[in-house]
Amino acid sequence: MKLIASHPFIIVSRTIDWNQQQYIEQKHYLHLYEDHIISPTEKFLLDEVWDMSYRSSNSDIGFLYLHTNRGLYSFHVKSEPRQFISLYKELKQ
Repeated sequence: MKLIASHPFIIVSRTIDWNQQQYIEQKHYLHLYEDHIISPTEKFLLDEVWDMSYRSSNSDIGFLYLHTNRGLYSFHVKSEPRQFISLYKELKQ
């Protein structure tokens, strides 16, 4: 399958080490293909994805939502995924 687009997202984990709380960001990618979307832990067929949306927040991090037949999946993103969503909607037509 041909890769159409990728968009970075982050996973933030919290650790406590020597009585100090630390936040660790791990960068991952959502990959859009002709018939599916892949994250590091999930694979979504385009037929299973009903919609995709984005919501910004007051901080540097926004939320990319995948509305699927298995529920709502959210991804923390630092950059607006306008092109990624646009390419997804073109494929769904």
